[in-house]
Amino acid sequence: MNNGLKALLIAASTIITCMIVTLGFSLAREARQIGNQVTDELEHYKTTLSEREIMKYDGTAVYGADIVNLIKTELKHKNAGMSVRIIRGEMQQSISSAEEYETDLSGGGVNLSSKYLGKVIRNKNDVITEIQFIEIREE
Repeated sequence: MNNGLKALLIAASTIITCMIVTLGFSLAREARQIGNQVTDELEHYKTTLSEREIMKYDGTAVYGADIVNLIKTELKHKNAGMSVRIIRGEMQQSISSAEEYETDLSGGGVNLSSKYLGKVIRNKNDVITEIQFIEIREE
């Protein structure tokens, strides 16, 4: 084999090697992006599942007894991270724990037979901070 042919073979093999390495890096980058997207979707799904018990009150008319059950189940601990606001006409009562509901009934408590319209409020980080219940007045 002459030197020219050897040089062409070395150049061709170098070019093919560079193309294979470039293809490998681009496939690795694409796989990382797909992995990140799947992780984000799984995190969103996990959040949706963990909030389903609270989100069922958003835009729904419920009785006062349902609100009391919500307070007793979801606000068990003092640092639950959210509060329940009950609005009855001009009176508002904000409750951040089940113990607070039991000890402080100065806001008039919750009328167990009245209907309330629920609304879930989120902060700028899309975390639930408050659930509002506005009493529905029947005329």
